[in-house]
Amino acid sequence: MSLLPPNATRLERALEHGIARLSDVTAPIDTLVNPQTIAASVLPWLAFGLSVDSWDATWPEALKRQAVAESIALHRIKGTRRSVEMVLARLDRLATIVEWHEDPARLPPHVFEVHVPLVEIARAAGGKRASAAIIDEIIAEVGRVKPLREHLRVVQTLFAGGAVGIQGAGRLVSYTRDATDLIVDTSLDWDACLQTEQGEPLETETGSLLRNIQ
Repeated sequence: MSLLPPNATRLERALEHGIARLSDVTAPIDTLVNPQTIAASVLPWLAFGLSVDSWDATWPEALKRQAVAESIALHRIKGTRRSVEMVLARLDRLATIVEWHEDPARLPPHVFEVHVPLVEIARAAGGKRASAAIIDEIIAEVGRVKPLREHLRVVQTLFAGGAVGIQGAGRLVSYTRDATDLIVDTSLDWDACLQTEQGEPLETETGSLLRNIQ
């Protein structure tokens, strides 16, 4: 049965015929929007639709599905410690966070560290954690979700207590709140420092910021 009038054109009848065939096309909507059941071949499109910030075609399929499944929750808490912890859980399950107020004797205000152990219990040193690639990935991924005022340091640690620091950075704001006390930020304006292409201030081996001399 056709709903078109008797004077319908050939084009209109062809369109009606084509649209009628759409009902024969299988469209498993229930699986297309589920990160755990969607076909791996179309998973990147779902990731795009859910605004996944970071995507690597070389990731294992399970990691890709996890990134898609966590995208909405991650966007809701961006700029918090929990968002950094979610990202680190995907990259390295042994990585830990130390914020400046947890170790004020050693860390200046607005600086937090991500500690990446180079040795696992009963295992040899090195491996993926010893590579520059994983450190670059941690800096990039954490930089997308951390508070803008916070300065990131990634520290590779050994059981013997040695450490190699590789620095990334963020931006500072004029004020920060620690518990109920308002602390005036008198630290150096990072806009006066040398920065990477991502806008992150560069540090020397001693931890001091490199000034931009003009």
